[in-house]
Amino acid sequence: MLGGKHFDVCVIGSGIAGAMAAHRLAAAGRSVVILEAGKRFNRGEKLTQLRRHEILRAPLWPWEDEGRDGFVVESRSALGYDYRLNRSRVKAVGGSTLRWGGLINRYWESDFRTASMYGHGMDWPISYADIESYVCEAEAEIGVAGVQNPSDPPRSRPLPMGPFPAKYGEDEWFKVADRMGIEIGYSLHARNSAPYDRRPACAAFSVCEICPIGARYSADIHVDKALATGSAELFENTVARRVYMDASGEVTGVLATTTEGEDVEVSADNYIVAAHAIETARLLLLSEIGNSSDQLGRNLMEHWYTGAGGFVESSIYPYRIGFETLECNHWYDGPDRRDRGAIKLSFIDRRDPLQSGLREGLLGADLAQKDCDEFGRWVGVAAEIEHQPNPDSRVTLSETEVDQFGDPVPHVQFAINDVDRRTNDAALDIIQTLLEARGCKDIEAIPGFVRAHHHMGTCRMSDDPADGVVDADCRVHGSDNLFLAGSSVFPTGGGRQPTLTLAALSLRLADHLLSPA
Repeated sequence: MLGGKHFDVCVIGSGIAGAMAAHRLAAAGRSVVILEAGKRFNRGEKLTQLRRHEILRAPLWPWEDEGRDGFVVESRSALGYDYRLNRSRVKAVGGSTLRWGGLINRYWESDFRTASMYGHGMDWPISYADIESYVCEAEAEIGVAGVQNPSDPPRSRPLPMGPFPAKYGEDEWFKVADRMGIEIGYSLHARNSAPYDRRPACAAFSVCEICPIGARYSADIHVDKALATGSAELFENTVARRVYMDASGEVTGVLATTTEGEDVEVSADNYIVAAHAIETARLLLLSEIGNSSDQLGRNLMEHWYTGAGGFVESSIYPYRIGFETLECNHWYDGPDRRDRGAIKLSFIDRRDPLQSGLREGLLGADLAQKDCDEFGRWVGVAAEIEHQPNPDSRVTLSETEVDQFGDPVPHVQFAINDVDRRTNDAALDIIQTLLEARGCKDIEAIPGFVRAHHHMGTCRMSDDPADGVVDADCRVHGSDNLFLAGSSVFPTGGGRQPTLTLAALSLRLADHLLSPA
């Protein structure tokens, strides 16, 4: 056991799912141990990291450990490119929120009922109404800025902060919307539009993936809050490798190994695995737990991006801030969703003609001329599209590759079905129409199925153990005291950022563990 101690709750993973649950439990006086495979970054070194990245092209967040973080991905035939898993996750205190873009959304009511409403996907065993109050709590914990758009799902509490103003040139999109009879609204952001929670307002440094002043939320904030209660302990560089369960379904302990090779055993009353969709499934597969129905690891989902852009006559002065401020949900829901998935649109302006010119082989005066001709005139639209749950899209254990501990690394395979292809095609048609209405010339499309870095599924929730891995309370079917937190439990993914929903589920799970038996 870890120093001979016994804890009320062991939390595996310190991303937003684990951090939210750990903080709430610790704040209520429960003894909590957090196991994190990666290290803690020093916030005071952000500018050094940024300089090394900009000057030397070093990783912005140098978290990878070759021996610890191996993987196998076989998805080129489905996606048309090599999916590099470690570009879509971060193993460190705070998890992937260290480098995320900060866009955040509520799922819509229909996202929980796609099977009954549209004939594909799977209905969740819970509804939007069941977790709406926890979504409000998650918004307050994170610090969300925005405004309630007319098409947004209902809310019971106002947003913590007001919206960011539209960027220069985005007024033109409102004119397009008026002509087409569609709604364009403001995006929600996990970054401060005003001072909040002892963090400053966004200063528009335009380097959001490492926000140097902490205006953009990251989950290490809640890890620190948990530790500050005095009821939580953090063990970094400690990889959970096995969960031990007895014949009655009770977890009796966790085996973890430090990156220095020291084995430790952890004992607790309850256990929460919050290790991201891929590593959560891998840990349970290694432990031979939760797979009585052959659902474990299946129905891995992403959000896919597709888009296009073109040139307008006058400059829109891009790069003044590093994030989008507008979105369009006109094509998100409705009768067309019986034939394809959800589509959420965002409006972008970030394209550097110097980079595209270098790819074209231009140098000197030719490159300078391209920069003068094109900078500030490019306008784009990106679509975030729903990926349908698919049993062939899955995580298994590699048969050929092992990590430094001798454990099989995750083998990841994404699968695309006809509904996904129709969604991608419909999104491109919509984007073409919008860009033409905006007056864009020389429109170019980007390839479809570009990764959004949102891993969901693999341990989906279900009422019937034959259909999933956890129940509506996120308890592993057949277990007494093993719970999963994070987007791994999502039965479907919708077409919106998953972070707010997974944070809400983590707070709900913590309250479940705090409630009298």
